[in-house]
Amino acid sequence: QALEAPSDSLNQVERIHNNTEALAGKTLVPFSTHGGSGLSGFDRKLAGVCTGSAIAEGFAVSGADAQNAQDAVRERVNSWLAELGY
Repeated sequence: QALEAPSDSLNQVERIHNNTEALAGKTLVPFSTHGGSGLSGFDRKLAGVCTGSAIAEGFAVSGADAQNAQDAVRERVNSWLAELGY
């Protein structure tokens, strides 16, 4: 089943909620860049909505670090992905 096309009026959680059947049985990996809020509980919201999916440990990077410390962020992301087995 294809995922529903994004709409500007829907936020991420709503888009995912509308596609839980397509996501069932899959492992979802929360990742975010942010301005100070980290994952903002998105990983917990995802687990609550996608009860048929496995939720991997999420990861968040500050937008400032993503812009100004790219090498350090790349190392952190690669380390996180390696811990997840990727």
